[in-house]
Amino acid sequence: MKARKLKTQTADLFPASAPAPASAPAPRLSTLSGGLPPAPQAAPAPRSTQLWYAAVFPQQPIPVLHRLSLHAQQFTSLVSIEPPNALLLEIKGSLKLFGSLERLHALIDARWQALALQVSSAVAPSTLAALWCARSGKPLALEETATLAGRLAELPIACTAWDADRLQTLHSMGITRLGELLRLPRAGLARRLGPNAVLDLDIALARQPGPRRAFVARQRFRERCEFETEIDNVAYLGKALEPLIGRCAQFLRERQAGVQTLELKLRHRAGPATRVRLGLASVTSERRRLADVLDQQLSRLELSAPVRALELVSGALQPLSGVSLDAFSRFGNAGGPDTAAQLVERLRARLGENAVYGVSAIPEHRPEAAWRRIHELPLAAALMIGAAMPLDAMPRPVWLLDEPLLLSRQEALHRDAWILEQGPERIESGWWDGKGVARDYYSARCARGAKLWIFQERHTKCWYLHGVFA
Repeated sequence: MKARKLKTQTADLFPASAPAPASAPAPRLSTLSGGLPPAPQAAPAPRSTQLWYAAVFPQQPIPVLHRLSLHAQQFTSLVSIEPPNALLLEIKGSLKLFGSLERLHALIDARWQALALQVSSAVAPSTLAALWCARSGKPLALEETATLAGRLAELPIACTAWDADRLQTLHSMGITRLGELLRLPRAGLARRLGPNAVLDLDIALARQPGPRRAFVARQRFRERCEFETEIDNVAYLGKALEPLIGRCAQFLRERQAGVQTLELKLRHRAGPATRVRLGLASVTSERRRLADVLDQQLSRLELSAPVRALELVSGALQPLSGVSLDAFSRFGNAGGPDTAAQLVERLRARLGENAVYGVSAIPEHRPEAAWRRIHELPLAAALMIGAAMPLDAMPRPVWLLDEPLLLSRQEALHRDAWILEQGPERIESGWWDGKGVARDYYSARCARGAKLWIFQERHTKCWYLHGVFA
């Protein structure tokens, strides 16, 4: 009897759609019960509705990618940053504007070359397909999805940038290429690598959408003014700044935002530009406050050379906080909530940014270590300190000495010279950092009527003056 030779067939076990047997319907696993969802149906259209350009920049940090995204936005409105070193551009809608895919691809690559950057790029109908091809250094410019699986089959699995454990599992199975990975059963692949790996493969094959967060550039006000003749008088600079300040305030009002920093650049015929940095006590969009701070800074400025041009640049835009204004303040806010802010801004403009500061409480028992300097308003700092102290606590003075003052034997407590009004408040803390204290604090009234804050060191029994009440 002649032996019959069996014909062996190899089929792709990771198809877009598997035909169901004619005798029984294909089983459907519910995602609610933890089963693996069936493979998504392949799109019948030969071309994808999206087209993605991926660019991989070796050794470029995220701040550099933010600046490169600004360059990329001249080719498309949808630019996405793919950490740690890649950009994704959706360029389907830009093909008509630039003529063809080949020309647009060449223009984007030429932009990176003009910036002297090393880049590897690729174009594919899906985000991950373009990104994986760019990572592997394989040039690709493909619009159709029909041949996408075959083009991805030769890529190494390292281009997926999956975690080391997942890649090690695949290497132990003898899988080094994406084509070998695509022929594995979906259910077994999901059990070994997790459902996210299956989802990544579906996104790469354009069977599932791969949405990306669009890059949005930070908005700032920036405007420059050129002078017909050089200006060497600071008063004239203030007049030239008035229209720029007005347009800056209008720019902020249109966006319902404010700023807390401004920078004024004065450009000269030769030498570096003079930079004047301005700090505001709170976020604002008011023209009057912006002009007031600039006037205060210019009044202290000495020009090193005549000015040919000036440029006003705002800080990052911040949302405005809602406040209740005084009904009698009108537009000047006289006596309103911004009065303290304007006072602080004027003092900082005259005395320096670091000369005026607030005080904030720190959860620490030792008085000398229970506060720190902050840049916020002193009023806000006082509210923070008041909220941190319980109502039944012993009052503490605002004025503390830099170091506790040892009272001499003649100044030690005598019943006829001192009256202990409150106390003791025992503070024993700091043993963990080598600066431990063990003190009993009292509020005492001296013979001259001053109210002082004194304590007795529990180990040495010596008395110290630590603060003075107002």
